[in-house]
Amino acid sequence: MDQKLEEKLFQTVEKNTEWAKSVRHELHQYPELDFELPKTIALISSYLDAIPGVVYRKAVGGSAIIADIEGKDKTKTIALRADIDALPILEASGCPFPSKHKGNMHACGHDVHATIVIAVLKNLSEHREDLPCNVRVLFQPAEETTGGALPLIKEGALEGVSYIYGLHVDVAKEVGQVGYEYGAMYASSTDANFKITGKSGHGAYPSLAVDAVVVAASVVTALQSVVSRTTDARDALVLTFGTVNGGTKENIIAQEVFLKGTMRSLTEEVKETAKKRITALVEDIAAGFGAKGEVYLNDNYISLINHDECVDIVKANAIHLLGAENVLEEKVPNMGVEDFAYYVKEIPGAFWHLGVRNEELGIVESIHNDKFNVDEDAIAIGVKMGILNIFQTYEKLLSK
Repeated sequence: MDQKLEEKLFQTVEKNTEWAKSVRHELHQYPELDFELPKTIALISSYLDAIPGVVYRKAVGGSAIIADIEGKDKTKTIALRADIDALPILEASGCPFPSKHKGNMHACGHDVHATIVIAVLKNLSEHREDLPCNVRVLFQPAEETTGGALPLIKEGALEGVSYIYGLHVDVAKEVGQVGYEYGAMYASSTDANFKITGKSGHGAYPSLAVDAVVVAASVVTALQSVVSRTTDARDALVLTFGTVNGGTKENIIAQEVFLKGTMRSLTEEVKETAKKRITALVEDIAAGFGAKGEVYLNDNYISLINHDECVDIVKANAIHLLGAENVLEEKVPNMGVEDFAYYVKEIPGAFWHLGVRNEELGIVESIHNDKFNVDEDAIAIGVKMGILNIFQTYEKLLSK
Protein backbone atom coordinates (compact mmCIF):
# COMPACT_ATOMS: atom_id res chain seq x y z
CA MET A 1 0.00 0.00 0.00
CA ASP A 2 1.47 3.37 -0.94
CA GLN A 3 1.77 6.12 1.63
CA LYS A 4 -0.96 8.37 0.19
CA LEU A 5 -3.52 5.55 0.20
CA GLU A 6 -2.58 4.59 3.76
CA GLU A 7 -2.94 8.17 4.94
CA LYS A 8 -6.35 8.43 3.28
CA LEU A 9 -7.56 5.18 4.84
CA PHE A 10 -6.23 6.03 8.28
CA GLN A 11 -7.81 9.49 8.21
CA THR A 12 -11.14 7.76 7.70
CA VAL A 13 -10.40 5.42 10.62
CA GLU A 14 -9.71 8.39 12.89
CA LYS A 15 -12.87 10.14 11.67
CA ASN A 16 -14.94 7.06 12.54
CA THR A 17 -13.27 6.26 15.87
CA GLU A 18 -15.90 7.82 18.12
CA TRP A 19 -18.61 6.05 16.15
CA ALA A 20 -16.73 2.77 16.64
CA LYS A 21 -16.54 3.35 20.37
CA SER A 22 -20.30 3.91 20.46
CA VAL A 23 -20.75 0.56 18.71
CA ARG A 24 -18.70 -1.10 21.40
CA HIS A 25 -20.74 0.59 24.12
CA GLU A 26 -23.99 -0.74 22.69
CA LEU A 27 -22.70 -4.26 22.13
CA HIS A 28 -21.24 -4.29 25.63
CA GLN A 29 -24.65 -3.64 27.19
CA TYR A 30 -26.26 -6.74 25.68
CA PRO A 31 -23.97 -9.71 26.37
CA GLU A 32 -25.40 -13.09 25.39
CA LEU A 33 -24.18 -16.65 25.67
CA ASP A 34 -23.25 -19.57 23.46
CA PHE A 35 -25.47 -19.76 20.33
CA GLU A 36 -28.35 -17.78 21.87
CA LEU A 37 -27.50 -14.28 20.64
CA PRO A 38 -30.70 -12.61 19.31
CA LYS A 39 -29.95 -9.07 20.52
CA THR A 40 -26.30 -9.26 19.46
CA ILE A 41 -27.25 -10.49 16.00
CA ALA A 42 -29.89 -7.76 15.68
CA LEU A 43 -27.41 -5.05 16.64
CA ILE A 44 -24.68 -6.28 14.29
CA SER A 45 -27.22 -6.58 11.48
CA SER A 46 -28.33 -2.99 12.03
CA TYR A 47 -24.74 -1.76 11.73
CA LEU A 48 -24.14 -3.81 8.58
CA ASP A 49 -27.40 -2.54 7.02
CA ALA A 50 -26.01 0.97 7.26
CA ILE A 51 -22.73 0.16 5.44
CA PRO A 52 -22.97 0.51 1.64
CA GLY A 53 -21.67 -2.45 -0.34
CA VAL A 54 -21.88 -4.99 2.49
CA VAL A 55 -24.02 -8.09 1.97
CA TYR A 56 -24.49 -10.66 4.69
CA ARG A 57 -26.13 -13.91 5.71
CA LYS A 58 -27.61 -14.59 9.15
CA ALA A 59 -28.25 -17.81 11.05
CA VAL A 60 -25.15 -19.47 9.62
CA GLY A 61 -23.90 -22.33 11.78
CA GLY A 62 -26.74 -21.69 14.20
CA SER A 63 -26.45 -17.99 14.95
CA ALA A 64 -23.48 -16.52 13.09
CA ILE A 65 -23.30 -13.74 10.51
CA ILE A 66 -21.11 -13.87 7.41
CA ALA A 67 -20.59 -10.45 5.84
CA ASP A 68 -18.90 -9.76 2.48
CA ILE A 69 -17.73 -6.69 0.61
CA GLU A 70 -16.36 -6.88 -2.94
CA GLY A 71 -13.01 -5.52 -4.01
CA LYS A 72 -11.38 -4.98 -7.39
CA ASP A 73 -10.10 -8.56 -7.67
CA LYS A 74 -13.26 -10.57 -7.21
CA THR A 75 -11.39 -13.89 -7.44
CA LYS A 76 -9.56 -13.42 -4.14
CA THR A 77 -11.01 -13.17 -0.62
CA ILE A 78 -9.36 -12.46 2.74
CA ALA A 79 -11.34 -13.11 5.92
CA LEU A 80 -11.40 -11.59 9.40
CA ARG A 81 -13.03 -13.39 12.30
CA ALA A 82 -14.61 -11.94 15.44
CA ASP A 83 -16.18 -13.98 18.24
CA ILE A 84 -19.34 -12.36 19.59
CA ASP A 85 -20.53 -14.35 22.64
CA ALA A 86 -20.11 -13.37 26.28
CA LEU A 87 -19.73 -15.01 29.70
CA PRO A 88 -22.08 -15.78 32.64
CA ILE A 89 -20.45 -13.22 34.95
CA LEU A 90 -22.12 -10.47 36.99
CA GLU A 91 -20.39 -7.29 35.83
CA ALA A 92 -18.53 -5.08 38.33
CA SER A 93 -16.32 -3.16 35.90
CA GLY A 94 -17.70 0.25 36.86
CA CYS A 95 -17.87 1.34 33.22
CA PRO A 96 -20.65 3.87 32.38
CA PHE A 97 -22.36 1.47 29.95
CA PRO A 98 -22.66 -1.75 31.97
CA SER A 99 -24.44 -4.95 31.01
CA LYS A 100 -28.23 -4.75 30.87
CA HIS A 101 -28.40 -8.54 30.84
CA LYS A 102 -27.79 -9.10 34.54
CA GLY A 103 -25.53 -12.06 35.17
CA ASN A 104 -23.93 -11.88 31.71
CA MET A 105 -20.87 -9.82 30.80
CA HIS A 106 -18.51 -9.21 27.91
CA ALA A 107 -15.62 -10.16 30.18
CA CYS A 108 -13.43 -11.50 27.38
CA GLY A 109 -13.51 -8.54 25.01
CA HIS A 110 -15.63 -10.08 22.28
CA ASP A 111 -17.59 -6.81 22.07
CA VAL A 112 -14.29 -5.15 21.12
CA HIS A 113 -13.47 -7.85 18.56
CA ALA A 114 -16.86 -7.40 16.89
CA THR A 115 -16.54 -3.61 16.95
CA ILE A 116 -13.17 -3.72 15.23
CA VAL A 117 -14.32 -5.83 12.29
CA ILE A 118 -17.53 -3.82 11.88
CA ALA A 119 -15.36 -0.69 11.75
CA VAL A 120 -13.03 -2.33 9.23
CA LEU A 121 -16.02 -2.94 6.95
CA LYS A 122 -17.30 0.62 7.41
CA ASN A 123 -13.93 2.16 6.62
CA LEU A 124 -13.30 -0.06 3.60
CA SER A 125 -16.79 0.69 2.32
CA GLU A 126 -15.89 4.37 2.15
CA HIS A 127 -12.95 3.47 -0.10
CA ARG A 128 -14.29 0.59 -2.16
CA GLU A 129 -12.51 1.90 -5.23
CA ASP A 130 -9.20 1.16 -3.48
CA LEU A 131 -10.05 -2.23 -1.99
CA PRO A 132 -7.79 -4.74 -3.76
CA CYS A 133 -9.85 -7.89 -3.15
CA ASN A 134 -12.97 -9.25 -1.50
CA VAL A 135 -13.19 -9.15 2.29
CA ARG A 136 -15.27 -11.52 4.39
CA VAL A 137 -16.03 -11.09 8.08
CA LEU A 138 -17.13 -14.00 10.25
CA PHE A 139 -19.15 -13.01 13.33
CA GLN A 140 -18.87 -16.25 15.28
CA PRO A 141 -20.86 -17.45 18.33
CA ALA A 142 -19.96 -19.95 21.06
CA GLU A 143 -16.21 -19.43 21.31
CA GLU A 144 -16.54 -19.59 25.09
CA THR A 145 -18.49 -22.86 25.10
CA THR A 146 -18.65 -25.71 22.60
CA GLY A 147 -17.06 -23.78 19.76
CA GLY A 148 -18.73 -21.98 16.90
CA ALA A 149 -15.96 -22.28 14.31
CA LEU A 150 -16.65 -25.81 13.09
CA PRO A 151 -20.36 -25.21 12.38
CA LEU A 152 -19.41 -22.18 10.28
CA ILE A 153 -16.77 -24.11 8.36
CA LYS A 154 -19.22 -26.93 7.69
CA GLU A 155 -21.66 -24.42 6.23
CA GLY A 156 -19.07 -23.02 3.82
CA ALA A 157 -17.77 -19.97 5.67
CA LEU A 158 -14.29 -20.49 4.21
CA GLU A 159 -15.34 -21.26 0.65
CA GLY A 160 -13.31 -19.08 -1.69
CA VAL A 161 -11.26 -17.63 1.22
CA SER A 162 -7.49 -17.66 0.77
CA TYR A 163 -6.29 -16.26 4.12
CA ILE A 164 -7.82 -15.48 7.52
CA TYR A 165 -6.86 -13.32 10.51
CA GLY A 166 -8.14 -13.13 14.07
CA LEU A 167 -7.24 -11.20 17.20
CA HIS A 168 -7.80 -11.16 20.93
CA VAL A 169 -7.52 -8.28 23.37
CA ASP A 170 -4.71 -8.70 25.89
CA VAL A 171 -4.58 -6.91 29.26
CA ALA A 172 -1.01 -8.13 29.76
CA LYS A 173 0.03 -5.65 27.05
CA GLU A 174 -0.27 -1.88 27.18
CA VAL A 175 -2.55 -0.15 24.72
CA GLY A 176 -0.32 0.59 21.72
CA GLN A 177 1.37 -2.82 21.87
CA VAL A 178 0.79 -5.92 19.76
CA GLY A 179 1.81 -9.53 20.40
CA TYR A 180 2.52 -12.20 17.79
CA GLU A 181 3.68 -15.81 17.87
CA TYR A 182 5.00 -18.28 15.34
CA GLY A 183 3.77 -21.88 15.35
CA ALA A 184 1.69 -23.16 18.27
CA MET A 185 -0.06 -20.25 20.02
CA TYR A 186 -2.86 -22.01 21.96
CA ALA A 187 -3.23 -25.54 23.27
CA SER A 188 -5.65 -28.34 22.48
CA SER A 189 -8.08 -29.47 25.17
CA THR A 190 -9.31 -32.91 26.17
CA ASP A 191 -11.93 -33.71 28.81
CA ALA A 192 -10.37 -36.22 31.21
CA ASN A 193 -13.13 -37.97 33.17
CA PHE A 194 -12.88 -41.20 35.16
CA LYS A 195 -15.11 -43.49 37.17
CA ILE A 196 -13.62 -45.61 39.95
CA THR A 197 -15.82 -48.46 41.15
CA GLY A 198 -14.95 -50.32 44.34
CA LYS A 199 -17.08 -52.14 46.91
CA SER A 200 -18.97 -50.36 49.64
CA GLY A 201 -18.90 -51.42 53.27
CA HIS A 202 -18.82 -50.22 56.87
CA GLY A 203 -16.13 -47.65 57.59
CA ALA A 204 -15.00 -49.69 60.62
CA TYR A 205 -14.23 -52.76 58.51
CA PRO A 206 -12.28 -51.59 55.41
CA SER A 207 -10.81 -55.05 54.80
CA LEU A 208 -14.27 -56.26 53.77
CA ALA A 209 -14.64 -53.53 51.13
CA VAL A 210 -12.72 -51.87 48.28
CA ASP A 211 -12.37 -48.17 49.05
CA ALA A 212 -12.95 -46.17 45.86
CA VAL A 213 -11.67 -43.00 47.58
CA VAL A 214 -8.26 -44.57 48.26
CA VAL A 215 -8.11 -45.86 44.69
CA ALA A 216 -9.05 -42.45 43.28
CA ALA A 217 -6.39 -40.74 45.40
CA SER A 218 -3.76 -43.12 44.07
CA VAL A 219 -4.95 -42.52 40.51
CA VAL A 220 -4.77 -38.72 40.84
CA THR A 221 -1.24 -38.90 42.25
CA ALA A 222 -0.01 -41.41 39.69
CA LEU A 223 -1.42 -39.49 36.73
CA GLN A 224 0.88 -36.56 37.44
CA SER A 225 3.71 -38.84 36.34
CA VAL A 226 2.28 -38.62 32.82
CA VAL A 227 3.31 -34.97 32.86
CA SER A 228 6.60 -35.31 34.74
CA ARG A 229 7.88 -38.71 33.54
CA THR A 230 6.06 -39.79 30.37
CA THR A 231 6.20 -36.44 28.57
CA ASP A 232 9.48 -34.91 27.36
CA ALA A 233 10.30 -31.95 29.59
CA ARG A 234 10.64 -29.79 26.46
CA ASP A 235 7.03 -30.46 25.50
CA ALA A 236 3.96 -28.95 27.13
CA LEU A 237 1.28 -30.98 28.88
CA VAL A 238 -1.13 -29.99 31.65
CA LEU A 239 -3.46 -32.37 33.50
CA THR A 240 -5.80 -30.82 36.05
CA PHE A 241 -8.72 -32.29 38.03
CA GLY A 242 -11.44 -29.80 38.82
CA THR A 243 -13.93 -32.02 40.62
CA VAL A 244 -13.80 -35.18 42.72
CA ASN A 245 -17.15 -36.62 43.81
CA GLY A 246 -17.97 -39.83 45.64
CA GLY A 247 -19.41 -41.49 48.68
CA THR A 248 -22.66 -40.99 50.58
CA LYS A 249 -21.80 -40.85 54.31
CA GLU A 250 -18.76 -40.49 56.52
CA ASN A 251 -18.91 -44.03 57.93
CA ILE A 252 -19.65 -45.80 54.63
CA ILE A 253 -16.77 -46.78 52.40
CA ALA A 254 -17.41 -45.22 49.01
CA GLN A 255 -18.30 -47.58 46.20
CA GLU A 256 -17.91 -44.99 43.41
CA VAL A 257 -15.77 -41.91 42.84
CA PHE A 258 -15.99 -39.68 39.81
CA LEU A 259 -13.05 -37.55 38.69
CA LYS A 260 -13.45 -34.74 36.15
CA GLY A 261 -10.56 -32.82 34.68
CA THR A 262 -8.95 -31.31 31.63
CA MET A 263 -5.80 -32.05 29.67
CA ARG A 264 -3.99 -29.44 27.56
CA SER A 265 -1.24 -30.07 25.01
CA LEU A 266 0.34 -28.39 22.01
CA THR A 267 0.89 -31.30 19.63
CA GLU A 268 -1.14 -34.30 18.52
CA GLU A 269 1.79 -36.62 19.27
CA VAL A 270 2.02 -35.54 22.92
CA LYS A 271 -1.76 -35.70 23.30
CA GLU A 272 -2.12 -39.21 21.90
CA THR A 273 0.81 -40.57 23.90
CA ALA A 274 -0.62 -39.07 27.09
CA LYS A 275 -4.08 -40.52 26.42
CA LYS A 276 -2.66 -44.04 26.08
CA ARG A 277 -0.60 -43.72 29.25
CA ILE A 278 -3.52 -42.24 31.23
CA THR A 279 -5.83 -45.05 30.17
CA ALA A 280 -3.34 -47.71 31.17
CA LEU A 281 -2.62 -46.15 34.57
CA VAL A 282 -6.26 -45.69 35.55
CA GLU A 283 -7.28 -49.19 34.55
CA ASP A 284 -4.22 -50.94 35.99
CA ILE A 285 -4.07 -49.04 39.29
CA ALA A 286 -7.75 -49.67 39.91
CA ALA A 287 -7.34 -53.36 39.09
CA GLY A 288 -4.43 -53.58 41.51
CA PHE A 289 -6.75 -52.51 44.33
CA GLY A 290 -9.47 -54.91 43.24
CA ALA A 291 -11.50 -52.04 41.78
CA LYS A 292 -12.51 -51.01 38.27
CA GLY A 293 -11.30 -47.89 36.50
CA GLU A 294 -13.22 -46.50 33.54
CA VAL A 295 -11.70 -43.81 31.31
CA TYR A 296 -13.62 -41.21 29.28
CA LEU A 297 -11.31 -38.99 27.21
CA ASN A 298 -13.09 -36.58 24.89
CA ASP A 299 -11.13 -34.25 22.61
CA ASN A 300 -12.43 -30.69 22.35
CA TYR A 301 -10.47 -27.86 20.73
CA ILE A 302 -7.35 -28.53 18.67
CA SER A 303 -4.10 -26.58 18.97
CA LEU A 304 -3.93 -23.22 17.23
CA ILE A 305 -0.96 -23.33 14.87
CA ASN A 306 -0.21 -20.03 13.14
CA HIS A 307 1.18 -19.92 9.60
CA ASP A 308 4.59 -18.26 9.39
CA GLU A 309 3.91 -16.23 6.24
CA CYS A 310 0.85 -14.65 7.85
CA VAL A 311 2.62 -13.99 11.15
CA ASP A 312 5.32 -12.23 9.12
CA ILE A 313 2.66 -9.88 7.75
CA VAL A 314 1.13 -9.19 11.18
CA LYS A 315 4.57 -8.50 12.64
CA ALA A 316 5.63 -6.20 9.79
CA ASN A 317 2.36 -4.26 9.89
CA ALA A 318 2.51 -3.83 13.65
CA ILE A 319 6.09 -2.56 13.49
CA HIS A 320 5.12 -0.16 10.72
CA LEU A 321 2.15 1.11 12.72
CA LEU A 322 3.49 1.11 16.29
CA GLY A 323 7.28 0.83 16.15
CA ALA A 324 9.44 -2.23 16.81
CA GLU A 325 9.64 -1.52 20.54
CA ASN A 326 5.88 -2.06 20.84
CA VAL A 327 5.69 -5.32 18.91
CA LEU A 328 6.32 -8.27 21.19
CA GLU A 329 7.07 -11.84 20.20
CA GLU A 330 5.35 -14.35 22.46
CA LYS A 331 7.69 -17.33 22.55
CA VAL A 332 5.73 -19.34 25.13
CA PRO A 333 2.38 -20.75 23.95
CA ASN A 334 -0.84 -20.12 25.84
CA MET A 335 -2.23 -23.30 27.44
CA GLY A 336 -5.75 -21.97 27.07
CA VAL A 337 -7.77 -22.84 23.97
CA GLU A 338 -9.08 -20.84 21.03
CA ASP A 339 -11.31 -22.24 18.30
CA PHE A 340 -9.77 -19.95 15.68
CA ALA A 341 -7.53 -23.03 15.48
CA TYR A 342 -10.04 -24.71 13.16
CA TYR A 343 -9.82 -21.93 10.58
CA VAL A 344 -6.03 -22.03 10.33
CA LYS A 345 -6.20 -25.81 10.09
CA GLU A 346 -8.14 -25.35 6.84
CA ILE A 347 -6.44 -22.30 5.30
CA PRO A 348 -3.39 -20.12 6.04
CA GLY A 349 -3.83 -17.44 8.65
CA ALA A 350 -2.65 -15.93 11.91
CA PHE A 351 -4.00 -14.97 15.32
CA TRP A 352 -2.51 -12.04 17.23
CA HIS A 353 -2.93 -10.09 20.47
CA LEU A 354 -4.02 -6.46 20.84
CA GLY A 355 -2.85 -4.61 23.94
CA VAL A 356 -5.63 -2.93 25.97
CA ARG A 357 -4.00 -2.30 29.37
CA ASN A 358 -3.85 1.17 30.94
CA GLU A 359 -2.78 1.29 34.57
CA GLU A 360 -3.53 5.02 34.90
CA LEU A 361 -7.18 4.28 34.08
CA GLY A 362 -7.22 1.22 36.34
CA ILE A 363 -7.59 -1.13 33.37
CA VAL A 364 -5.53 -4.02 34.69
CA GLU A 365 -7.89 -6.92 35.35
CA SER A 366 -7.55 -10.06 33.27
CA ILE A 367 -10.17 -11.56 31.00
CA HIS A 368 -12.98 -13.57 32.66
CA ASN A 369 -12.84 -11.18 35.62
CA ASP A 370 -15.93 -9.24 36.71
CA LYS A 371 -13.92 -5.98 36.62
CA PHE A 372 -12.44 -6.56 33.16
CA ASN A 373 -12.33 -3.54 30.85
CA VAL A 374 -10.26 -2.19 27.96
CA ASP A 375 -8.64 1.06 26.94
CA GLU A 376 -10.77 1.94 23.91
CA ASP A 377 -7.85 3.65 22.18
CA ALA A 378 -7.00 0.09 21.15
CA ILE A 379 -10.02 -0.03 18.83
CA ALA A 380 -8.51 2.28 16.22
CA ILE A 381 -5.26 0.30 16.37
CA GLY A 382 -7.17 -2.92 15.78
CA VAL A 383 -9.01 -1.39 12.82
CA LYS A 384 -5.81 -0.11 11.24
CA MET A 385 -4.14 -3.49 11.74
CA GLY A 386 -7.10 -5.23 10.10
CA ILE A 387 -6.88 -2.95 7.07
CA LEU A 388 -3.09 -3.34 6.81
CA ASN A 389 -3.35 -7.12 7.09
CA ILE A 390 -5.85 -7.23 4.23
CA PHE A 391 -3.89 -4.97 1.90
CA GLN A 392 -0.47 -6.45 2.66
CA THR A 393 -1.71 -10.02 2.36
CA TYR A 394 -3.08 -9.27 -1.07
CA GLU A 395 0.06 -7.45 -2.19
CA LYS A 396 2.58 -9.95 -0.82
CA LEU A 397 0.77 -13.28 -1.14
CA LEU A 398 -2.24 -13.12 -3.44
CA SER A 399 -0.88 -10.92 -6.19
CA LYS A 400 1.95 -13.36 -7.00
